[in-house]
Amino acid sequence: MTFQQLREFCIVSQYENVTKAAETLFITQPALSMTLKKIEAEVKLPLFDRRGRYIYLNDNGKMFYRFASKTLKEWDILLEKFHEPESYHDLLRFCFTAQYIPDYILPMFSANNPGIPISMKEADEKLIVPFLENEVCDVAISSFCPDGLDAKGLVSTFFFRNRLLVSVPTDNPISGRRSVQFKDLHSEKFIRLSKKGEFTAEVNEQSKEHGVTLTTLQLVNYEVIKILQNNFDFLYFVTSLQAEFDHVPLNRRLIPVEGDRFVKDMYILYMEKNKEKVQPFIQWANSRLGLKARREDRDNL
Repeated sequence: MTFQQLREFCIVSQYENVTKAAETLFITQPALSMTLKKIEAEVKLPLFDRRGRYIYLNDNGKMFYRFASKTLKEWDILLEKFHEPESYHDLLRFCFTAQYIPDYILPMFSANNPGIPISMKEADEKLIVPFLENEVCDVAISSFCPDGLDAKGLVSTFFFRNRLLVSVPTDNPISGRRSVQFKDLHSEKFIRLSKKGEFTAEVNEQSKEHGVTLTTLQLVNYEVIKILQNNFDFLYFVTSLQAEFDHVPLNRRLIPVEGDRFVKDMYILYMEKNKEKVQPFIQWANSRLGLKARREDRDNL
């Protein structure tokens, strides 16, 4: 059984449709069906229940899928590690789970530290620990902080207490408030300036529950966003970390959204053996954001 066969099995399992899976893989449906038959013949067990055009994992298939997906993740990590050029030895490799990390924080760190080459890689929270343990990345920035850090040789340092804010024009009645609840926003005109963010899942859930309509702007660059912010009366969500680095127009106020779900502590994670390599970034973050004092101040609010 090959890794390619495992990958094709996983794609079919996700689509539950051989035709769609074949289109995604750019192979013919008969070829993909033959791969599935070979896998089932090799494990000597049926892995799917077939109903017309659709195909569903049975209990054996679900167990095999867990094995296959885990194996493929570890294989991809191994390949990336071995394909890394030797010239990248001094590279400080970041992985992250929030889009504004590569948009704001890391470019500014790089500009302030031109002698430190960096690379950036978005990662699912589940991959952060294996990425660090297998040296795919040197440092991770995320709200995810796994248990048992000491036992695994992982170190976690507080990075930032991130909050969801709403950007409100100063002539909007809400602008005079110290904070708002999500239910207070149902009658306001919202535009989503980014599909991804630290609180995307929470915003989507609360928008549906409280009837807040979010209109997403497509393919809008930074200069257009600045014009929209200055000249139109819509509201939009932003995080406090974004606000530290991004342009905040004078005609707007940033107001915190109430609720524990709209506050997340973010961390810098790395392996103990990489402490010296990661230290320049930690020092820069503390210097740029004043994080330690700021966290104590906010905890006392």
